[in-house]
This record gives sequence, structure tokens and C-alpha cells, in this order.
Amino acid sequence: IYSFTSCDAFLDAAPQDQISNDKFWKSEKDAEKLIIDLYASTMPGSGIFWDECMSDNAYLAYDWWGGQQQVANGSHTTYSDAANGVWDAYSTIRKCWFLLEGMDQVTFNSEATKNRIKGEAYFMLAYQYHLLTTYFGDVPLITKTLDIPTSKEVGRDPKATVVSFTLEKLEEAATLLADVTPVYGRISADACHFLMARIHLYNEDYTACLKSLEKLEGKYQLHTIGDTPYEDLFSGVAEINTEVILAKICDPKQGDISIGHSGNGAMGLKGMTGGDPYCGLFPTGSLVDAYPMANGRLIHETGSTYDPKNPYADRDPRFYQSIVYPTGKLKILDGSTNTIVEVLYDPEDENTIAVQQYGAPEPSRTGYVWNKYYDFSIYGMLEIWDCTNDIILFRYADALLMKAEALFKTQGMAAKNQVCDIIDQLRDRCKGGKVHRENYNTEDELFTLLKNERRIELANEGTRYIDLIRWKDAEKNTIETGVGLVGDLYGAYMRLDGAGKTDTTVEVDGVPRRYIEKRTFDKTKHYLFPIPQGDRDLNGNLTQNTGW
Repeated sequence: IYSFTSCDAFLDAAPQDQISNDKFWKSEKDAEKLIIDLYASTMPGSGIFWDECMSDNAYLAYDWWGGQQQVANGSHTTYSDAANGVWDAYSTIRKCWFLLEGMDQVTFNSEATKNRIKGEAYFMLAYQYHLLTTYFGDVPLITKTLDIPTSKEVGRDPKATVVSFTLEKLEEAATLLADVTPVYGRISADACHFLMARIHLYNEDYTACLKSLEKLEGKYQLHTIGDTPYEDLFSGVAEINTEVILAKICDPKQGDISIGHSGNGAMGLKGMTGGDPYCGLFPTGSLVDAYPMANGRLIHETGSTYDPKNPYADRDPRFYQSIVYPTGKLKILDGSTNTIVEVLYDPEDENTIAVQQYGAPEPSRTGYVWNKYYDFSIYGMLEIWDCTNDIILFRYADALLMKAEALFKTQGMAAKNQVCDIIDQLRDRCKGGKVHRENYNTEDELFTLLKNERRIELANEGTRYIDLIRWKDAEKNTIETGVGLVGDLYGAYMRLDGAGKTDTTVEVDGVPRRYIEKRTFDKTKHYLFPIPQGDRDLNGNLTQNTGW
């Protein structure tokens, strides 16, 4: 579901090995080089952080940076960057077919190597079609390399046809990779089954989703080692572990070529690092409100002790491991000692670093800062556009949440204990409070709980926007329901006793919260992206989605 509009510097770098077309396909090394190029240029990187900003979980401060801000506030058009970024999947599809067709022109030293590369290529091909059908619905199904004139004549195929093709290719990929020993960072048969489960879930085939997830059972478990196992998954402390099914490896720069990601540069505040971050991506207030209390109750649940004037006390451990909040501690690079130290973070307090206060030119727009996925290594704090903590694409916690949703959709309240058991597993790993099952006695209550758990467990992993779309929650008013892309977007609780005391606020739970922007969502057209107008100008056979 991640759009490939990532700002990773690697994507703009020249490849280390360039082979002209007339010299291609001389040996299996050519296929190896092309599949490595596909890994580097098409597997999602920090683009997942931008994708999160299309949802109610995060805010992108700049309208010129990727187009996700416009999607979130409903101002995107048929020319917007976000839709163009996803549609660019067709360039990857062309690369995949070029590889798959060209492989037959060379002799491989082993059938196993050929099967591995073919399986990886089929997965990448399927991933692109998964993106396209998820965002656009009906799209052209291209099954071979096309010359330019033919490419300008293709029309859109029914979504169901393309999804069926996608699943067929994933089945082929899983078969080809079945005997390949999994290597961290490379596509495996398990990754194929995970993606099949996700596609089945998104297309409401819950029985098939459960069957795909069965292929993963007994092979993975939640990472539980250390004092902060959840945070360690994303910070780079615990990259190779029992929970990760597929990750994009991010390593330090090699010569002039960057193979890291740009998370620190995008998410950091001024004064945090040795670089100059853009201060662009921030968590929202409604995401913070979604985290349970330490005892497991949601903030508005019966028996909750939540105090909107002291909102950060006694919350689920994942909150503290994911988000830096006002009056909390912020990790910064001490340039004099070249070490990481903790300082007060409170944008209303004069003791906070001046450039981080609300009155500064580029503070956190919401008052919150991402801790999840921040690279706090010395290298990452200095090379803020080349972070080395790997990007997790598929992990077992997501598989568990898919299983819980599929069980609920197939069994209803009969699945209550299984659903709650899965949620408790996720909370137990961080020593969070268990579900208070006595408060969840209807399907609406149980599904709301499950959706909320998915929201916080997978925050800043790029899945939230599509969840809002497929659940039809995008059309809800955030102030009224705590979710959705309609109405006032808000941030942190404002005491209004220091810097920013005259800033605009909106009332939530009887207290002032920092006002960010007004959002709209047109349910008659915004559940699908528009087909990019530039491509329609080139190809008159491309019809447009309704309302655009």
C-alpha cells in the first residue's frame, strides 16, 4: 500500500553498474543486477512516513512535498503528485516484464537461482498491481513489455480481473521460493503469503485471508526482548528478529550512493541533530488519543481515569515508545560530546530549545514528534538524510491483526475471545493493560476496539490511510468520532501559559487542543484516487474514476 514517492536519496543516485541494452542478457549476472536494482528502487522506504500523512495519524507540513497533504485535506486534483506517484508503478511493472522475458535468453548455472529471481520478480510485479488496484480500482493489466504506441492504447481492466492475476503471480512466486532458504531483506515464500493475506483482507475475502495466514503459523513470534521491545523494532536496535517477515535494509552511505532513508530529515525538529531537518511530518492529536490507558481502558471507556488536562499520564507503553509529547523527554545530539542526551521538550515552555517552541518559525505543527522509526544512532543523527534503521514492510503483529479482523468478519461476536486474545498479545509484549472484555458486548464495540488497536500498533507504518478507506471511516468527523478525514485536525493539549498562548485552538474533551487545518473528504469520489490527467492526455482509452 505504500506509494513510491519516497524521498530516499538512493532513488536519485546513479546506479553503481550500468549496462546498455545492446549488451544486456549475456549471463545470469545481468538478471542478478536487475533484480538488485528492483529491490533498491521499488521496495518502499521512508515513503511509508509520507503515506501516513494522508491519514488521521499524521500531518505533513508542506504542500509541495509529495502531495500527501492534499490527499489528507481533500484538495488533491487529477494532477496531484500522490496519484502520479502510485501510477508510476507501471514503470516498475515494465522493468519486471523486461527481466522475466529476458531471463529466458541466458543460461543459468542453477535452476534454483533462476527460480529465486523469477519468484522475486513475480512478487514485485504483484506488489505493484496490489498498489494500483488498492488506490485506483480498475487499472490496465499489462502482461508483457509494450512498445510506446501500444502503451498509449491500453484501457482499464476490471479490478477483480487484476486482483485475480495478482494473486496468481503471488502463488507462482511462493511456489518458486518454497525451497529457498529465507535471507533477511529478501523476498521469501512467507512474504508472498503475507501479501496474499493482505490482498484478500482488502478485498473482503476473509476466509482466503485466514488460509494464507495459516502458512505463517509457527514460524514467527512477537519480538519481546529488552526493556523497550516495541521501540527497538523500529529504531535499529533489534533489526533481525522473530517478528520481521520482510524488511528493506538501510545501511550507511557507500561512496556517493545513499542506501539509507530520509526519516530523520523529515521527522526531526531543529536543534535535535547535527543536520538541518525539514520539520515536516508529525503525529496528530487523535492518534495520541487512541492509545489506551496503562490499565488497558481506552480514554473514553467505562472506568477510564483519563484526565484531558493531564493527557500523557499512565498511557499504554507503545505511546511513550512511539511519540514525544509536550513535557516529555526529547533525545538530541550533544555536539560537544558527540553523544545522545535527553532534554525537556515542551513547546510552551521557555526552557525548551528556542527553535522548538511554538513561536519559532518551524516548530512541530502538532506539538508532537515521532519517536517511532527515528534513528538515534550517532551516524543517523549526523547523516539525517541517510538513516540506517531498516524499514519493516511486513511483520507478524500485522499478520495477527489481519487474523483478528478476518475472524471477526467471518464469526462476529463468536470470535470475541480470539480477537481479545490477539489484542492482549500485542499489549503484553510491552507490558500494557489487557482488554476489559466486559465493555465489549456488541459487534460495533468489538470492531471499534479492533480497528483502534490496529491504528496504534501500526502507527507510522503507512497502513492507516487504506484502513480508513476500506472501513469507510475516512468520511467521519475527527472531532466527533476520533477518526476520519473530515473537520478540524488537532494536535497537543495547550495550556496557553507560554509560547504559542495566542495560537488557534479547538476544543476537544473540554480542553484546548492545537488547531492544525480543516479537512474535507468527498465520499462521492475520494475513496479512489483519480487517474492522472497527464497519462489520460497521452492515452484517450484511459477512463476516469467517478467524480474526478
